[in-house]
Formats: sequence, structure tokens, C-alpha cells
Amino acid sequence: MTEGFLAIWLMVPSGAGRTSSTSSKGISGMDTESRVPARKLAEWLDVDYRTAWYMSHRIRRLLSDPDWRKLSGIVEADGHAVGAPRQMYVGGHKKPEDDYPGAGSGGSKRGLSHGRAVVLVATERGGDVRVRRIAAHSSIEVGNAVRDLIEPSAHLVTNGLPAYRTVGPTTAEHVTVDHGRRRLSNGGGDHINTAEGPIFLFRRSVQGTWHWVSRKHLDAYTTECAWRHNRRGVSAATAFIQALGGLDAVPLGDRELVACG
Repeated sequence: MTEGFLAIWLMVPSGAGRTSSTSSKGISGMDTESRVPARKLAEWLDVDYRTAWYMSHRIRRLLSDPDWRKLSGIVEADGHAVGAPRQMYVGGHKKPEDDYPGAGSGGSKRGLSHGRAVVLVATERGGDVRVRRIAAHSSIEVGNAVRDLIEPSAHLVTNGLPAYRTVGPTTAEHVTVDHGRRRLSNGGGDHINTAEGPIFLFRRSVQGTWHWVSRKHLDAYTTECAWRHNRRGVSAATAFIQALGGLDAVPLGDRELVACG
């Protein structure tokens, strides 16, 4: 039991810009500078690596938000394709789940999201972030995610990709920023820089800490990143106490964690 509480303390984030004994980018499977890797966690807790990895996933199951609500006000939304394209895997090896490009893609090899998992990131200006995995970066998938995550009264800001053209009726106002012409703002104060911040941190976590995330566990990793971002202004002690609030979550069994699919 003591080891479990210590593991939670090591995984909860510190406040933004503060120095703390906790890792702001999570726990990794390999030893990397300025992070708390699972191998180091195993050493500190005197357990084997598999146990440390299992504990880290059980802790991610705790990171729920009891005050979850849809985003309102000015909300920025942007998509992010997770992982490398097929041909970028070292040695040309593919993961089994990459054989399927995703529903709604039509099997097309064009586009950065082909063969990669896609998440939609919605961020409220000065507020929380919501992340939703979508089957494809299509108008249908994006529209469903926007309706689930954002209040109809919101002022929505996106880039000018075709996938966002049909989401306008789902919110009170929808404006776009033409990144295709290298414009970061439309001149009226509208931009999606706030949404790109969490995307950048998630990308850095994947590249520098986790190194690779599977489609199966993607939701767990994005939940952890969103949970950290939404508590960027609280102390590590407060975040630790809030993490303990998820102890009534459905337990994550070993068979469920390692099962294929």
C-alpha cells in the first residue's frame, strides 16, 4: 500500500513552472534525463519493471475529473496525429494496429494522419482542455467530438482544414485561421495557439518520455496529459490529494492491461 501511494506521488504533476520532486512529463519506459522512468520507479519501490509499468497504468485509471463539464466561452480546437507514419518505423517494422488506417479514411495514403491515431484537442481560453480520440480527421468525427466536448454557446476557433467546415452550426460562432497561408491569427484576436500548447506537451511526452504509445493505451496517456494540464496551477500536494479521489474507479486488471486489441 505504501508503495502505491509513493508511486502516485511520483506521477502527479507539479504546478506550472515550479520545481518539485514529481515528474511534469510522466513516467517512461526508458531512462531519460529530467524524468522519472518506470525503471527508476521500479528501483525506488524495489519492484520489477513489469510491476512498475502496471502500477503506472493503474494510476492513470485514477485520473478522473469529477467536475467535468463541456467547454464554453472562447474555445480553440485542433487535431493531432499520434505516432510516426508506417515508413518511419525503424527497420520498416509495423505495429499490427497500423495495418488499418482508421474508419472514414477510405484507405487513402494521402494526409499525415493516414495509418496513425488521431485525437481532437479542445481548449478553453484560460480554462481546461478536453481530449477525444477520433477514428479519422473527418467532418463527421470532428463534428461528433465538438458536440460532446463544447457548449453550443461557445465561440469556436479552428484552422481552415476541410474537416472543420461543417462544425459551424454546432456552436454559436465559428471562425477559422488560415494556417495554409502561414497566418497564426486572423487579425481579430482569433488563434489556436492555446490548443497547440497541450498538443506540443503531449508530443514532447511521447517523444521524450513514453517513446511510443499504442492505440489501445492512447486514451490513458491523453487522459493523463489533460489531467496534468487542467491542474497546472495547483501544488503537487493538492494534485496528489485530487488523484486519490479516483480510488473508487473500476480496478484495472493485469489481463485487461496486456490483452491484445
